[in-house]
Amino acid sequence: MSGGCAVAIDPGERWIGVARAAPGSSLALPVGTLDRSQGDSATVDAIRGLLGNERVAHVVVGVPLRPDGREDEQAVRFRRFGEALAEALGADCVAQDERFTSDGSFARLISAERSASRKSRSPGRKSVQRQRRERQRAHAEAAARILQRWLDSEAGSRARDLADGERP
Repeated sequence: MSGGCAVAIDPGERWIGVARAAPGSSLALPVGTLDRSQGDSATVDAIRGLLGNERVAHVVVGVPLRPDGREDEQAVRFRRFGEALAEALGADCVAQDERFTSDGSFARLISAERSASRKSRSPGRKSVQRQRRERQRAHAEAAARILQRWLDSEAGSRARDLADGERP
């Protein structure tokens, strides 16, 4: 498919991180994090809202594979959710290995860089609201890393070329 953006989701049991790349773009950007507790149809509507009803050509779903590369029950559930989302959005679905995209070390690095750029605050515990914002941001950033891996892959490159109007 061509003529639409690429969207990645980092599904979880409770939260779904969302990222997008413009048609023909090679840069994935985090869009937001959604609470999945309201059901799949509400999640589809929320994703449409995040994207401003932009046409979606590809849904890249992060699938947590086992160390041996096989899917477990959770991975199958997440892949099926991605397939249903892609169908609802009229897009192709691509499963992407998500291992290490939610790595806490990356989130800590980003947090440390942001903290260093701000004026010093007194040391102490983070507020509940700040902890929630950081968790939500981490889900969207994980989705962006999933999408970036796909965009950097050969399949993602071909999809960008098709979006630009080139023939394979």
